[in-house]
Amino acid sequence: MTGSISADYKVPGGKLLRATLTLNESLSPPRIATIALHGDYFMHPEDAIDTLEAQLTGVPWSADALREAVQAFFDSGVEVLGADVAGIVHVILAAR
Repeated sequence: MTGSISADYKVPGGKLLRATLTLNESLSPPRIATIALHGDYFMHPEDAIDTLEAQLTGVPWSADALREAVQAFFDSGVEVLGADVAGIVHVILAAR
């Protein structure tokens, strides 16, 4: 596992997003071991962020896998204001 890595990203016309995560690099491709998402976005229900973080745990750290997982979360009926699938995927992949 890596130490904690993080990134900030301002969604164009949206809010600030922050991802802090650790990766399990003993797997190929590396997979998300832990993740915390924060920012100025709004989500309803409010505790849905916990669901997204749980769904992202174990996902390969690749654009396609992350896009699929985040899109499935958005498709579940959660309302998100100030962030979108592309922004969340971007901030996760920007973490170094």
